Formats: sequence, structure tokens, C-alpha cells
Amino acid sequence: MNIKEIIKNKAEIIKLKKAQLKKGDIINFDSNAQITTKADGYSSDTDTEIHRTIVGNTYGFMDSHDDVHFKGIFSKSIKENGTKVLHLHDHVHELAAKVGTPLEVYEKEVSWADVGLKTGGMTTALLMDTRIEKERNPNIFKDYLNGSINQHSVGMQYVKIDLAVNDPKEVEEFSTWNKYKDEVINIEKAEQQGFFWAVTEAKLIEISCVIAGSNELTPTLESKTYDFDALNKLSEEVKTNPTKENFLHFCNQVKALQEGEAVVMTLPEVEKPHGELKKSLLSLLKN
Repeated sequence: MNIKEIIKNKAEIIKLKKAQLKKGDIINFDSNAQITTKADGYSSDTDTEIHRTIVGNTYGFMDSHDDVHFKGIFSKSIKENGTKVLHLHDHVHELAAKVGTPLEVYEKEVSWADVGLKTGGMTTALLMDTRIEKERNPNIFKDYLNGSINQHSVGMQYVKIDLAVNDPKEVEEFSTWNKYKDEVINIEKAEQQGFFWAVTEAKLIEISCVIAGSNELTPTLESKTYDFDALNKLSEEVKTNPTKENFLHFCNQVKALQEGEAVVMTLPEVEKPHGELKKSLLSLLKN
């Protein structure tokens, strides 16, 4: 259909889109994302289970369905369902299709570069921390373990969707275009065809590992492990010389560790405290 026909049949098209279980289609893409996530710090991989953070969706990107998902699209669904959202393979809705046990589902602001797009700016990503168990599907477990799986797609049902058209003559649709166009990273694609579908709310049902998704920016993020041994060693060093400067250095290294940076073990050279100040600092470290 051309744009005029789409506008004429907008209500019926929206009705059909809401009735369908939306799945990703096939687009080949390879991405190496480096994002600090809530899953970082989980125990190391074992022979029977591993922890991964998967990217189910990125917002502000026009996909092959001409849909653009915007920030907050899954907020209500996440609040209501949380870890009831499934981690499946290939959008197969069967018990045997479960790949892992979801630990947390959440949205996080990341840079486009973090999810493989060579451009500046930020987006919001839909993330799932998941425990992938070998007994569920040994082949998929192996593929996650060796990094072969790097694409995912959401299974969802639209709740709120509207048509955005780049034509001042179409007052309602043009208003929607102007409202959202600056949030679309690949707006040139929408400008070329003259429209996109703005999706602002959807029910999140599952996230599947797939050959490729309709939104290419949906990789697997390998969980990083924290160097708690170094942090504990630093804590002991500070206890032997509990100055305000050393305590501040320790707090800064906790923050650095959370951001995936190495712990700096060298303490500032300052005079040792005594009396009540020493007692207070030691009490803080103990807690």
C-alpha cells in the first residue's frame, strides 16, 4: 500500500497489528557490545550453567516492520510481569523451548556504540539477566558459552501504536511524526518512505535467541566478574592506615569496580589518624 492507502486504512491496520503476536524477522547482524549490567558479578560459568545478559530490544530504531519502539514501551509490562517473561529459542511457545531462567528484566540507557551502531548518542535497551542451564538445551547452552549466539528478538503484543507521516497535509499523522522523529536514529529510512509506526506501549511476553532479529541491535552481553579479592585486600590495607583519604580512595575503587575498571591498590601517602577519627573510619570499613 502507498501512504494514502495506509492512512485511509490506519484504524484497521492498527487493529491487526495489536491482534498479532509480534516477532522478529531475519536480518543478519554481528555485534560486540560492552555494557556494564546488573548481571555483572555473578559467579563464573560452570559446566552446567552460565549467566548472560541478553539485549531483547533497542529503542528509537526503525526495524524491518517499519516500527519504532520508544522509551517506556515495556515499562508497564515489566512492572506487572517481571521474571515471568520467558527466555525461549526461535519464538517457539512450548515448554521444551525454554533456554534459561530469567533473573531480572529491565531497561537501561546505553550508547548506540555499546550495541554495535557506529554513531554517537544514547538509546534505551531492554535487557534480561538470565541463567542458561545446560540440561534445558545442550546445543544452545554450548552456543551461548562459545559466543555463537548474538541475536535476540522480543515476542510481544502491541497496546499503543500510532502512524507517523512526513506530510503537513496529514495533520494528525504529521503531528505524530514531529513528536517522535528526533528520537529515531535511522530517521533517513523513515524519510525515504515517508512514514513509520510509533509504538509506545506493548505487552512483553518473551525474548528469544534467533538467527537474526528484525532489530539488528540485540546482542548477547557476556557477564563480567568483579575482582572482589583485590577489593578485600585493599580494605585490609585501609584498616591498617584508616585515613580519610584512604577511605575515600576505597569508596572510589568500589565505584570503579562496579563500572568494570581495575582496582587501584596504591594508597595516598598521608599522615595516619588517631583518636576518635581513627575509630570512626574503622567502624565505617567494618560496616
